[in-house]
Amino acid sequence: MEKEEEKYSVMLMPAILSVSLLTIMAPTAVAPALAAIKEAFQGISETEAKLVLTLPTLMMPLGLVAAKLTERFDKKKILLVGMFLFLVFGVGGGFVDDFKVLIAMRVMFGVGIGIMTPLSTSLIFDFVSDTNRRNKMMGYQGAVNQLGGLIFMALSGVLANISWRYSFLCYAFVVVSILMTLMFMPSIPPMKKQAAATGKKKPFDWKIYPLAFFAMMIFVCFFVVNTDLALFMVHENLGDAQDCGFALSVMRIPAIFAGIMLGWLMKNLKDWTVTIATLFMAAGYFVIAEAQSYNMIMTGCLIIGIGGGVSIPPLFTFVPRIVTPRQRTLGVAIVSMVAQLGQFVSPFYTNLFGTGTDSESLRMRFIVATVTTVVIGFAVKAFASTISPRPLTEADEEVGQAPVDNK
Repeated sequence: MEKEEEKYSVMLMPAILSVSLLTIMAPTAVAPALAAIKEAFQGISETEAKLVLTLPTLMMPLGLVAAKLTERFDKKKILLVGMFLFLVFGVGGGFVDDFKVLIAMRVMFGVGIGIMTPLSTSLIFDFVSDTNRRNKMMGYQGAVNQLGGLIFMALSGVLANISWRYSFLCYAFVVVSILMTLMFMPSIPPMKKQAAATGKKKPFDWKIYPLAFFAMMIFVCFFVVNTDLALFMVHENLGDAQDCGFALSVMRIPAIFAGIMLGWLMKNLKDWTVTIATLFMAAGYFVIAEAQSYNMIMTGCLIIGIGGGVSIPPLFTFVPRIVTPRQRTLGVAIVSMVAQLGQFVSPFYTNLFGTGTDSESLRMRFIVATVTTVVIGFAVKAFASTISPRPLTEADEEVGQAPVDNK
């Protein structure tokens, strides 16, 4: 396996990770400029202004279309189309003078993200065959996602202080990814052609859907701190909006280091990795729920960061254990799409247990996140015992071919 991977350029993995750097941060990168955008376009409401951030994420289901297209077209070319849309409509948003045009450009920008997100993860499965190295790369991808959020949010804030238009320039980084993809990434033949000689194909395994649900619920819990912390801190006189922003930014730092360590963690913890990570998240939320000082808030955020940096990437490593190589891109797209819904579902989920703004209701939301992460963590461990212990191969494509544990 290692000899097979040696034929690729050493710059291939940095090229793939450069795409990952862009996908998670992309929709909210211009958040620091939101107030200036509302002021620039007179007559729009605050809700309309927020569409600049939310509309691109709603295009995530297009990842399913991109996944299906890989059965007929070169995956590298599809990825380049997504990055071209990202560049043109991302940077282009800073040059428009009509809000409706800006919204239309954000929709097309979201199409680019929808194409890039599942492909960036599935490329790791395409080019890395060794399980331990693949786990390490998934961890690096998660760390790069967090790093991208940290860097580009800060950069966008600096640019927005000059002009709201300049904040859109942070999307120009995709030029680097385009060049690296063109130079270092080999073509990937359509999966339908790759699978043509295997006879009758194995149907898509329904177990990908509970995996996607687990990913969504972890996102639901992870975003509770983003949606409720500011209100909680102000209500409890534990800090202001600036203090909250600092805590949420610092939370990404342990997430970055946790991602870097993921390969080692998965090698030692195996299928317990997600469970241990969610227990860290639960511990962090419990600390915040009991917080009586800003130091406790910071401690809780740091602990949540550790769990958040480890909990999601291992779920994607389950995909090759559920579906065959021909189906992996679609499997990754489904998990990615459903997981992203978590940030929208999060406030609705916590509101089921309390909608008030009193201390008891606010603290209850963090308790809900605590309990939910524990339940989901152990549910993932139970789920892992029901799937193949190893990644499926082309030999498993044929109906009736049972996976064999070759550990």
